[in-house]
Amino acid sequence: MHIQRQAVSDEMVYGIHAVLEVLQTKRRSIGKILCEGRRQDARIRQIIDLAKGQGIPLETATTAQLQQLLGHRHHQGVVAFVTPLAYHAFADVIAMLASDTGCHTLLLLDGVTDVGNFAALMRSAVAFGVNILLLPKHHSVGLSPIIAKRSSGALERLAVVQVGNVVHALEALKQEGCWIYGADTQATPSVSEVHWPERVVLVVGSEGHGIRRLVRAHCDTLVRIPMRSGVDSLNVAVAGSIVLSYIWVQRTGQVGRLEGRPPGSH
Repeated sequence: MHIQRQAVSDEMVYGIHAVLEVLQTKRRSIGKILCEGRRQDARIRQIIDLAKGQGIPLETATTAQLQQLLGHRHHQGVVAFVTPLAYHAFADVIAMLASDTGCHTLLLLDGVTDVGNFAALMRSAVAFGVNILLLPKHHSVGLSPIIAKRSSGALERLAVVQVGNVVHALEALKQEGCWIYGADTQATPSVSEVHWPERVVLVVGSEGHGIRRLVRAHCDTLVRIPMRSGVDSLNVAVAGSIVLSYIWVQRTGQVGRLEGRPPGSH
């Protein structure tokens, strides 16, 4: 049996967690879901039950068919045909910040090109309260099925925005009360010393090069992660995750009484 794609515009999301997130968040239209016939474990059953409850067609496939369809074997026995996830407009982010008085943490990945690091940062972003992910249009990983899989579906819970000019975007965010922090190993203040404000944009640079010069110049302050002597740097995904965790822990521990302003001024 040859498995037909639903339409030319369809995207295939694969893997247990990624497909579950697509079903649970309901941000995409799902044409059908293929499940490996011999798998009957609890997680596949959960996918089947959710799909039936939403009226989504289900089909059975063999391991070989799924591998042929995807070109690899990293499907975990399930593939969903979905509409592509669109980027959010930067103008919508500005409008949301203008109308919402709550706390917001935004993450800007300034040229992260490694899929593994990108996906890991997405997972950490969701875990630590980030709701908006900003990316430059060029020299960066973008939205794709492999990111959906590698991020264990975290992609479905973030508003991902591409910006043509990162510096202009940062200036616009400052106008909406955001403070821009750049993660840098050479910075003086430690993340443990910062009183994180209600609106934070954390900038994480690329692997091996860090934050670009002009982007760095438009950060309100740079912060470092305290480490034992002899350790020069951390993997970009690890470093970004640690800083996000500091923001999250301080913020959730000070709900309703966030205080202090970061160094620097707009």
